Amino acid sequence: MNKKARAAVSLAFLVAFAPAVRAADERSENWQMHCSVCHGEDGKAKTEQGKKKKARDLTNAKWQDTIDDGRIVKSITKGHDEMPAFGKKLTEPEIKALAAEVRSLVKKAS
Repeated sequence: MNKKARAAVSLAFLVAFAPAVRAADERSENWQMHCSVCHGEDGKAKTEQGKKKKARDLTNAKWQDTIDDGRIVKSITKGHDEMPAFGKKLTEPEIKALAAEVRSLVKKAS
């Protein structure tokens, strides 16, 4: 493969994967510290811990449509099923910011 072809393939690769890399970079410190262990950087819960604890795929649009922001805040604050409570570790604004982050994970319909 010549240099131009190699460069074109590299550029195509970067363009294709840039959104996923950018999304992970945009996750908050609280997300990375408290949520990504189970839900992953992408929110799909395909981590080892996420599979063990049957963590929810937060990118599921149908689930997101059935749940209101208050329920997400409550789950983060008080915990839910195997998810621990973060109400004593995080401030109310931090919890609300995480809830907004959960909302940002929804899969966009094509």
